[in-house]
Amino acid sequence: MRPSLPLFALAALAAAAPGPLDDGEMQRVEIAAVLPLEQGAALLLLEAGSGTVLPLVIGMPEATAIENGRRGVAPPRPFTHDLLASAVAALGGKVARVEIDGFRDSVFRAKVLLSLGERTVALDARPSDSVALAVRTGAPIYAARKVLDGQGLSRGDLDRLRKSPGELERRLRGEDSEGTRL
Repeated sequence: MRPSLPLFALAALAAAAPGPLDDGEMQRVEIAAVLPLEQGAALLLLEAGSGTVLPLVIGMPEATAIENGRRGVAPPRPFTHDLLASAVAALGGKVARVEIDGFRDSVFRAKVLLSLGERTVALDARPSDSVALAVRTGAPIYAARKVLDGQGLSRGDLDRLRKSPGELERRLRGEDSEGTRL
């Protein structure tokens, strides 16, 4: 896959205002952008209050689900994320938060935390599905500091990557500047 990221988007992110709050080992993040890439993929950019941006390559169906949720677009029949949100609510639960808590084998890991009365249940999930669910339920999204530190991009990184698309492509594939898997 050869991602094609509009350079204006990186410039806009580099100038964006810092975002939300901190929660110990986790830092709250907000969706900064969902950008289409080539070959049916998209780039989900999550920004932390520190200004660090976490880039995640996701599928176009998930990107569409996230954008539809952000815009409040209701499909004629529920899609998977809508169904899950309805099921959790019908069972008396609530999506408490989403946590992007790991990066292993070049894959981001996430959890959806459900609040069921006094009980909290953590479900293993893909980050893209987790974010799509969070936008439908109003749940906050968090990223682990270790993930932000290891995979996040600073404003300086964004400026540099805007000038070097090849480096951005390596980064999105989970490789360092020498092409070694992170």
